[in-house]
Amino acid sequence: MSSCKEYDVRRIRLKVDQKKVTSSPNEESDLISCFLKESVSRSLKGIDMSKLKYHSVERNDTILVIVKVTDIIGIEKASRRKLLFAINDCFFTSERYNMKKIYIDVEGNFSTLLVKTPLQYDLDGRFANEDLLLLFYGKSKGSSNIKG
Repeated sequence: MSSCKEYDVRRIRLKVDQKKVTSSPNEESDLISCFLKESVSRSLKGIDMSKLKYHSVERNDTILVIVKVTDIIGIEKASRRKLLFAINDCFFTSERYNMKKIYIDVEGNFSTLLVKTPLQYDLDGRFANEDLLLLFYGKSKGSSNIKG
């Protein structure tokens, strides 16, 4: 018997990207993360910027940004939302990126805290639904391909 939760390669791709976060993004390989690190640190107070790690992926007109907060206990739930909104505002006010579709994933040490996609968001601040991010990697190739 197969498990209820179907196998989805997009979930694996998300996990791989989540592991690529770094506190010192390289301008050549991840210009977006460099831009965000600089912009967020200017616009957001009360969060220790050295505790944030970044990784981004750009595909056509879409960007996925993963920010990992390594000291989540030191950041109040309300400030976590401010972090997500600060990231979103950086894109919105940027001439280079403001026409892109933005996916934002804010990770803690053990769970996804906040998620924002072009169509939905989960601002729980503790256990957000990371499945919302899977659309960044394309549509599911699940059971619709099976012939009956």
